[in-house]
Amino acid sequence: MARGPLPNPKKRRTNDPVIPTTELPAGGRKGRPPKVPEAYNLGKAGREWWKWAWGTPQAAAWSPGNLYVLARRAQLEDDLDALDLNDDLDLADLLAGADEEAIENVSYALETLKKAATGKLAIVKEMRELDKVLGLTPKGMADLRWEIVGAKEGGEQPKGGEGNPGAGAVVPGGDRRARLSVVKAS
Repeated sequence: MARGPLPNPKKRRTNDPVIPTTELPAGGRKGRPPKVPEAYNLGKAGREWWKWAWGTPQAAAWSPGNLYVLARRAQLEDDLDALDLNDDLDLADLLAGADEEAIENVSYALETLKKAATGKLAIVKEMRELDKVLGLTPKGMADLRWEIVGAKEGGEQPKGGEGNPGAGAVVPGGDRRARLSVVKAS
């Protein structure tokens, strides 16, 4: 037994979100990335990240005020890359004449010392925080009310087929008869 009146579908909600959702293009930002601010000198890893970041959908919503935050994030890529520079060190040459076990023990000790002394954890933590601020994480996108939308062709979104996870899903309020098809009996 139903209680109370049926909901009116034409009635406007009074608790609609105050901040509108920003739709970002799924294809990402078009065009060349802006120049890195002069205060930052990026290395190879930082330049690669800078180029990648400016091709993401989130880049379409970034303002010129985000340049310095983005440059700092790119610089952290260089910092992280610099921590791995001594991987070219060949301990077998340094410890000539030592057996394999001794070389492995020294290698393990150096790796452990490197992890403890480099501060890699602090760099990764700052990277994660900046990614959230820039909307590069799901939580960051939700906080900024950003949504990535697909490219519309002919005014409609693709409705089915392979590659569409929602293919065959029931759309609330959709016409059920439109999903039916006639099958010939053989």
